[in-house]
Amino acid sequence: MALSLRTRLTAWYSVLLVLTVAVFSAVVLWQHWRLILAQFDEGLGSISATAANVVEEELGELHDLGRAASEMAAVVHPADYLVQVLDASGSPLLKVSQPLPLPPDVPRLGAARTTRTLVAADGRAWRVTVRARVVEGLRYHVAVGVPLDEATEQWRTLFRACLVGIPLALLFAAGGGLLLGWHGLRPLTSMGAEAQAITATTLDRRLTVPPAAELEQLARSFNVVLERLGSALATQRRFMADASHELRTPISIMRTAVDVTLSRADRDEEEYREALAAVSQQASRLTRLVDDMLVLARADGGGYPVVLASVNLTALVGECVRELRPRADDQDITVRTSLEVVTLKGDEALLRRMFSNLLGNALKYTPRGGSIQVSLTKVEGEVVLRVADTGPGIPAEDRERVFDRFVRLDPARGPGGAGLGLAIARWVAEAHSGRVRIVSSGADGSVFAVSLPG
Repeated sequence: MALSLRTRLTAWYSVLLVLTVAVFSAVVLWQHWRLILAQFDEGLGSISATAANVVEEELGELHDLGRAASEMAAVVHPADYLVQVLDASGSPLLKVSQPLPLPPDVPRLGAARTTRTLVAADGRAWRVTVRARVVEGLRYHVAVGVPLDEATEQWRTLFRACLVGIPLALLFAAGGGLLLGWHGLRPLTSMGAEAQAITATTLDRRLTVPPAAELEQLARSFNVVLERLGSALATQRRFMADASHELRTPISIMRTAVDVTLSRADRDEEEYREALAAVSQQASRLTRLVDDMLVLARADGGGYPVVLASVNLTALVGECVRELRPRADDQDITVRTSLEVVTLKGDEALLRRMFSNLLGNALKYTPRGGSIQVSLTKVEGEVVLRVADTGPGIPAEDRERVFDRFVRLDPARGPGGAGLGLAIARWVAEAHSGRVRIVSSGADGSVFAVSLPG
């Protein structure tokens, strides 16, 4: 079973705090012991120096190390400290009731002083300093020691306090972590509940933005995603409604033609031909519409492959114009071209479709006796195709909307079409890192321009 975020945060917070307290306690205990030893070492150094000086003075007068040691013992006898004088081999010169633990390497010690913590035979810990001296050819050592019983007890008391404090710190950390986690994650829980309540029919709802900076960013980002999803769903619904409307018309015409033709058994050949011609015309319209819808659907899903190859745009545009010219001649429309020699990397089939859609759109809205001007140029590393017509123009507020799907500003103004040609043209241009725009539009016509990286 997965742990909740609050539980995991509390666990990590508690572990981190306990580790911090444990490390802090270890440092405190270590520093406390060092300070205790430093205090003892200072006293041991002072006493050993005094004892060594006394032995040196007495030895200068008496010339006897044993008597000098006895005189030193009579003069230097600090409380809680043991002072002993050792010969060159490290053996005590005076008998004492309580022997002092000594380092095993006393005979090898030089003139420097050494201080160590040693354990006596009875198990007690001692802090011992040994100072070596050589006077009048006699080598001796002065050893001073002090038991660490009281210091060890103080340190153990502090250690026990730390052992009690660490579990208490863990308890307070866990309790505080749960409280902070509950309070800090409460807005996140509320956001989760609000998100679960949002469905496909309530995409207009948004999450409440909490005051916390991090959660505020999360809520705003989620609201942006909801905005995009709502927009995408609205576009999809509008697309489905428009597509259904566009598909219904030719299907209705085809069904009517068939029903009327079959309503009587004595139809002649001419009537059947007219009915089949109507069905064929609407079937072609349906084919073009379904094909355009499939292209846009695959483009939206990222499943339309764009195959790049070297394309001779001059030849491609020329072919599109030649295919258009018979229809233009039927409507008494003049088509003029001005094409520079241009090649680029692109998908030939998609580029052909884009140019054909733009030329077809210009032909559709150019009145009888009008003209269409097609130019292809390359300027500053950019290929520009312009299609200018002498149609009625496009209002300024609709010059971007005409590139949306199923948009026809005035369906009665021109025959056929479902309003997908310009949408496909824009997608093809964007798939080639280019753009399609309306350069100008007015009563004397419109100019569409395609810009592609050259």
